[in-house]
Amino acid sequence: MKIKLSLALIFSIAFTLPLAASAEDDSSTTYFSAGLMDITDKGLDFLKGTGVTIDDSSMVSVLSAGYKLSPNVALEGSIITGGESSASLSGGESGTFYGTAYSVSGSLKVKAKTDTSYLLGLKFMGGSKGPLSFNIKGGQLFWDVDYIADIKGTLTYGGTTYSVNESLKFLTVDGSDPYIGFGASYAINNNSTIELDYFSSEINDSDISGFSLAWTRNF
Repeated sequence: MKIKLSLALIFSIAFTLPLAASAEDDSSTTYFSAGLMDITDKGLDFLKGTGVTIDDSSMVSVLSAGYKLSPNVALEGSIITGGESSASLSGGESGTFYGTAYSVSGSLKVKAKTDTSYLLGLKFMGGSKGPLSFNIKGGQLFWDVDYIADIKGTLTYGGTTYSVNESLKFLTVDGSDPYIGFGASYAINNNSTIELDYFSSEINDSDISGFSLAWTRNF
């Protein structure tokens, strides 16, 4: 709900941006960008407790392409490579995992591995007479996540007991959620910019966010 409200606010603000062309503006109507994002996925944080170690950050690659509908508005699509967060449990733990009861005897590492995700939305670029300009963006994130258990001992999940020493994929979920973002870009010349952006969304009702650094080429 917070993401949806923020998305509505961003689109409201976007339409108040000045319509003057930015310094990097020319006859270009399309652009391509490539960069890296340090992303944080809070999907396993509900397992936090004594004897539990959470690693909720990973580095992913981001590729984007956009078509300028006007000097200040672009239709943008992006691809985000898969990331991974994990929770290591020392054993003797029990609780619920997305509504299903579990208990652990031995050691267990639960991993949430996202497949390649896709973004589709609008990017609004504020006018500027200098090389520095700002943007806000919003749209829809399409995601797919696998939950994998590395077990050394016994895991009981949803009434089924696994007594093994291996990795088991026990849950797969896919869906889509709104995303929001904002950032700044610095024009190296008329055709190239460096961009620093912040991104926020949800995957399976859990918050994700990240900062990215990318190079953009205008065509």
